[in-house]
Amino acid sequence: MRAAIEGITISPSTGDLGDALNLANALAARVGDAEILVATDAALAIKPATRLDHKVSVLQVGRERRNQAIVALAVRPAPSGVTRSVFVSIANLDIEPAQRQLQIYVDSILREVKDLNALEPQTRTEVIIDDIPRGASVIEVRLTAGKDGKQADALALDDRAWAIVPPDRLRRVLLVGAGDPYLETALSYLPNTELYGVTPDKYGPATHPELFDLIIFEGYLPAELPRAAILAIAPPATSALGEVIGSLIDPGIATLPDDPILKYVDLSSVHVGKATKLALPAWARSVIPGPAGAPLLYVGDRAGQRTGVMAFLPRNSDLPLQIAFPVLMANLAGELMGGSAAPTEALSPGDPVTIPMPAGATAITVTRPDESTVELAPATAGAASVAFSQTDLLGVYSASPVFPAATPGPSGAGPSLTPIATATPGTTLAPGATPTPVPTAGPVDPNAPVRFAVDLFDPSESNIAPGSPASITTLGRQPGASASPGASAPARPSASVEPSASGVAGGATAEQRPAARDELWVVIVLIVLAVLLAEWLVYHRDAVTRLWRGIRRRPAEPAAPGVAQRATSKTNR
Repeated sequence: MRAAIEGITISPSTGDLGDALNLANALAARVGDAEILVATDAALAIKPATRLDHKVSVLQVGRERRNQAIVALAVRPAPSGVTRSVFVSIANLDIEPAQRQLQIYVDSILREVKDLNALEPQTRTEVIIDDIPRGASVIEVRLTAGKDGKQADALALDDRAWAIVPPDRLRRVLLVGAGDPYLETALSYLPNTELYGVTPDKYGPATHPELFDLIIFEGYLPAELPRAAILAIAPPATSALGEVIGSLIDPGIATLPDDPILKYVDLSSVHVGKATKLALPAWARSVIPGPAGAPLLYVGDRAGQRTGVMAFLPRNSDLPLQIAFPVLMANLAGELMGGSAAPTEALSPGDPVTIPMPAGATAITVTRPDESTVELAPATAGAASVAFSQTDLLGVYSASPVFPAATPGPSGAGPSLTPIATATPGTTLAPGATPTPVPTAGPVDPNAPVRFAVDLFDPSESNIAPGSPASITTLGRQPGASASPGASAPARPSASVEPSASGVAGGATAEQRPAARDELWVVIVLIVLAVLLAEWLVYHRDAVTRLWRGIRRRPAEPAAPGVAQRATSKTNR
């Protein structure tokens, strides 16, 4: 037990005392009227609610409550769009004011230091740091001792936090069709996006569809679909994207679901003149339902590829004339292209994370904050992602794809096409105007490592003030009271057991319970040794007899040699 206690290390994961008490209760039931002893400071993030059949005592440890913690960290673009701002929330969980120093690191380089001279007790303090370079990728903040020279707080795990800055990624969209000025204008408003256009007769391998993040087919589908995100508008025939079962004239829009694609989209006054009648595939969800269950728009994950199908051409409706059209196209494109591959929001210790797998990758290697690596293989061939759950360490994780051989990135030879439009968040394009290309973020390698951060943003875990032991002792059986069958621990196979001749019910009182088992091995060993000694004495009885006679013979009356010889000979006979 001492070795187990000395081997305990500080962990950022949230513990559940309820599970431990249930296990202790089940073990105590094996030894009769046992008692459960809990060594804790009673500062519980999760209050146990289980009822136990045994008495519970608390050995309270820990008296320190001095702690200040980083409980929130976020990175947001500045209004200018050129720099970024960092927002930090610091909680003083002590009952006395504190002085601390806040250090901000940008990509492991100290950028700024702020003195926090007035951290009021039991309150939060918000700090904003501006002018973070746009090219920053990892932000780290640290709480250190203040100017008063006092020692740092008692818990160091919550004095550091990390945030991953999502990269500004230039995304390429290919529009394959005869040309629709409404659709081109709506797509030109997408931030950090280059829009390319090609007619169906010129689409093919020479277009390099693998270099595009989204390919939109307008009234046309190729014989072989590309391995990229696809948006098919008014597909002319049945394909892997869905079954075409007819056409719809003046279809109405059914009740809209609560879908993120429809956020800020008002379709109450939209009229569609003509649409393709489609059957909803099993892999898709209906976003804009139509008459008789025929969807007007559906999206989903088709064999690892994001796919969307719109049943009507925008020009066959009045949707392009409404403000909902560019918003719908932006939400739809964002759904199909996805955001940054890395989860930009911080994870809690122990939370699983889904890591996307680039096309052609055979595995993902995750480097943890302690430089240890974990290799993850997809559950099935061609899977679009893998799950990683070993997030018990605080810090920045990096996930890199593993390829069987070197593969060229998107910086290879691009399509011999001219961008229709290139837009940035700071660019405003008038409808019908020809936008002028402006500098945008460079392309991001889809095979680049994915980084994510794990932080301890849990004020309940950071509050180390000792709690009340009564909240734990009241869970056990009180003195003089019998255990209630209905309050048995979940670990018991039955809530109530009828007593029988061979045993006692699990909910019996202390007087009815059998006595605790004693250690009998010592008695058994002594009996075995006594038996072995008796056997030895019987086997060597002649030698023992002579030895005994020699001991009893007086030294003053030695026997004559002849007499001794005759006695020995007689004994041998």
